[in-house]
Amino acid sequence: MRAFIFTKLFIIVMGGMGIISLALLLVRKQADPMLTGLESLLVVYCGAAFLWARSKRIDSVMILQGSLALYLICSWLYAVVYRQANVLDFLMIYKSFVYLFLLTFLTDKRLMTARSVVNFYTVLLGIFFFKYLLAFVLGTDDRPIVYEENNFELMLLYALFLVRYSITSERYLLIMAVLAVITLLSLSRSSLLMYSVLVLYVFIKSFPKTWVFMVPVASVILGLAIYYIFSQRSGSLEEIDRYKFMLVFWSEVKGWNAWQWLAGNERITPLSYYSCADMSYFKRLFSYSGDGTCYSVVLHSFLLRVILDHGLLGLVFIIYATWLMLRKSGMQKDAILVFIAIVVINGLSVSSFNNLFFAISMVFLMTTNVTMLKRDINADPESG
Repeated sequence: MRAFIFTKLFIIVMGGMGIISLALLLVRKQADPMLTGLESLLVVYCGAAFLWARSKRIDSVMILQGSLALYLICSWLYAVVYRQANVLDFLMIYKSFVYLFLLTFLTDKRLMTARSVVNFYTVLLGIFFFKYLLAFVLGTDDRPIVYEENNFELMLLYALFLVRYSITSERYLLIMAVLAVITLLSLSRSSLLMYSVLVLYVFIKSFPKTWVFMVPVASVILGLAIYYIFSQRSGSLEEIDRYKFMLVFWSEVKGWNAWQWLAGNERITPLSYYSCADMSYFKRLFSYSGDGTCYSVVLHSFLLRVILDHGLLGLVFIIYATWLMLRKSGMQKDAILVFIAIVVINGLSVSSFNNLFFAISMVFLMTTNVTMLKRDINADPESG
């Protein structure tokens, strides 16, 4: 039972949900059950790791775990118990810290086999490719999804590529080509930027002596891709929104002192009445209390949100915590930097470290046992 939970459960559930999404051609407005299921799966998996999986004690991770718990408890007592903020608003604003706390239980635990993760990634790529292609051909959704909006979910494909590439470089150019098609079909500008970071990383790793000469060619191709995506979405409301988010953010912080820049607003502080009025067309993102107040979540961009709610120190802490857990789980420094760059780029547009697919990506990055399959591949002359 334990072996099934750790090695198969995540893969089977995610694969099954992906097949359902492909078969039913689910669109964005139907995605909520998927997200609820995946978040429940994450909690169960991390809880099982806490109860049943043992690893050596890592003092720095224990300190991190205690720090996260203390920050969450103190903030909850102050914001929810004392100031009577809505608990769902609290969870939305502190979601990245909740994810990081859960993920500490997975540090340095090799729970998934590399071969099963590689096979799962192959299946998942196929699901994404055909789902996005069908949505494009049939015109069922101009921004296709498998689990959630593609701005969110494509981070997982890029993270799984890092896992696969750390195990084997076999057919990696084919994988990169499939990822390129998926990214183009998504019409997501932030995803194209994330993919560009991945391409640069692969060029540097695969062609250490000649990558400089390949960059101009890759830049032309990426430039054409950028032109295509921007031309398809030119004049959209989102273009105006991003500028408006910055204006609202600046109106909230222009009077800040140095300490506020470091620590952010008082815990669970709503935006001003005028800012909420400006963002009224995002009513669905307003406070769960239903009283017309709104919080930083209406600004979409995680980088703006985290500065408002937790300050620059909060952002640095989140990035450091991610780095620490991945390093203690055996991930290479260059791959960690690429993953963090991908997540930060995601934060220019949407929820970044608050994103469920950031947490799921971390599960695979932290728990995949890459050494066994590496050994098998190196020992098998026919596999290369």
